[in-house]
Amino acid sequence: MDRPINELLHQAQAGNNNERDLLIDYYRPFIIRAVSHVCKRQVGWNQDEASIGIIAFNEAIDRYLLASEKSFDNFAYMVIHHRLIDEFRRQGKYMQLESAIWDGRHAELDQSPLEVASSLEIFEREQAAEALAEELRLYDVTLQQYGIDLEELEEVSPKHRDTRAQLIRIARIFSEHPQWLNTLRTTKRLPAKEMLAVFKVSSKTLERNRKYLIALILIYASEEFKRIKTTVSFAEGGVEEDARNRHENHKR
Repeated sequence: MDRPINELLHQAQAGNNNERDLLIDYYRPFIIRAVSHVCKRQVGWNQDEASIGIIAFNEAIDRYLLASEKSFDNFAYMVIHHRLIDEFRRQGKYMQLESAIWDGRHAELDQSPLEVASSLEIFEREQAAEALAEELRLYDVTLQQYGIDLEELEEVSPKHRDTRAQLIRIARIFSEHPQWLNTLRTTKRLPAKEMLAVFKVSSKTLERNRKYLIALILIYASEEFKRIKTTVSFAEGGVEEDARNRHENHKR
């Protein structure tokens, strides 16, 4: 293939079905060899195991992280192996299977099904950690545009739990207000006047917690920081229950 595999993977993950089909066609020999290797017999394309292999390969395309230093071939093989073993167990079949993880040259290293499953789990954790680290790097760059350093967030974080919860809820509502977001992104400042008309909070509180609040808003308003959002501790309490209603009335 003339085009880089990572280019096809990127396009396929972005929803380009033509590129996905091209990638699958290119990997068809790989898929059928992997399925046959796991089953310890030659498998044809008209057999159920081959269909599972195709489904698993599609799953590998979606789950593979392009930033990973690990081989896509190795990851795809592990996913195919894992899905076939799951199917064998579901059907109650007992099979003496010798398994392998393939490196970038398709060399085979004997491992048991349990070892392969464990390797897949470790690989997925490594990929998730790499993805979070990349998000944090991008987040740090974004924060600097607002005069905020990632390292100082802990220092500017409110010490009182209720205050943190209040600011979290304000950030949630703020992120649903396009006009406020546009003001923040263009001026790099909070629209304090509009916010004070909606939230029962003092101007001093907004200014004192400005950096922390902007940091939270950026997380809520950006899909690219979804992994970071899952790592934040979101305490309950804080903003009054009528804040959202007041926010909706203000929008009207």
